[in-house]
Amino acid sequence: MSSGELLHIQPQELQFPFELRKQISCSLQLSNKTDNYVAFKVKTTNPKKYCVRPNTGVVMPRSTCDITVTMQAQKEAPPDMQCKDKFLLQSVVASPGATTKDITPEMVSI
Repeated sequence: MSSGELLHIQPQELQFPFELRKQISCSLQLSNKTDNYVAFKVKTTNPKKYCVRPNTGVVMPRSTCDITVTMQAQKEAPPDMQCKDKFLLQSVVASPGATTKDITPEMVSI
């Protein structure tokens, strides 16, 4: 995941310890190192496989936001145990005092 200079993402790569028929979650943290409110949206190449909460939001200046990515239980292992799924974090400077309900699809579209 990469979003330029607005948000710092930890970790850069998600690793799910795979188990058949078991839902697995990973956490990541967005850090806003700027003096601006930053709106974000998380997208994935496989939305049926993953649940991202929150998938949109606003990170206040000089603060962080914790995100949980949950991989739904899988009926079979991926070939070679390699996963090609990707995530995209879109971010944009938002108005001071903005909240999640102020985010419009146009704000964070590419």
